[in-house]
Amino acid sequence: MRLWDYAVMAWEKPDVASLCVDLQDRSGQCVAVLLWRAWAAGEKRSVDGASLARALELARAWEGELLQPLRRARRSGLADPALAAAIRADELDAEHRLLDVLEDLTPPSSGDSHDLMHTLTETMAAWNEAQPEDAVRRLAERLV
Repeated sequence: MRLWDYAVMAWEKPDVASLCVDLQDRSGQCVAVLLWRAWAAGEKRSVDGASLARALELARAWEGELLQPLRRARRSGLADPALAAAIRADELDAEHRLLDVLEDLTPPSSGDSHDLMHTLTETMAAWNEAQPEDAVRRLAERLV
């Protein structure tokens, strides 16, 4: 399964969207990176330290240069509904492209299974040290 398809399916699961937005807004996490790692774990793809570091570097640039400014503009309340919808479409397109880049960085399947809770906790720590344990646990439960 392609990463984008996984992300769309995951987002539609009960509580996943709200958990992801909460992790993004309250803990400063990158949802695209979390979904990428969850997808890789489900696909039995091992992400080594170098691949994770490269993915985080790319995602930080993407977040800082594209996603955060679009998010701020959309949420500012200054945009009329049509403009806010257009900004949201641009934001979604940027997220889609980031997921495509992350997928391209992912090694092929190793056949090894991964503990999703550990994978998400490790990813959050690598992103910014924030590890809201309850939110991680609930997200891992819903993504399985």
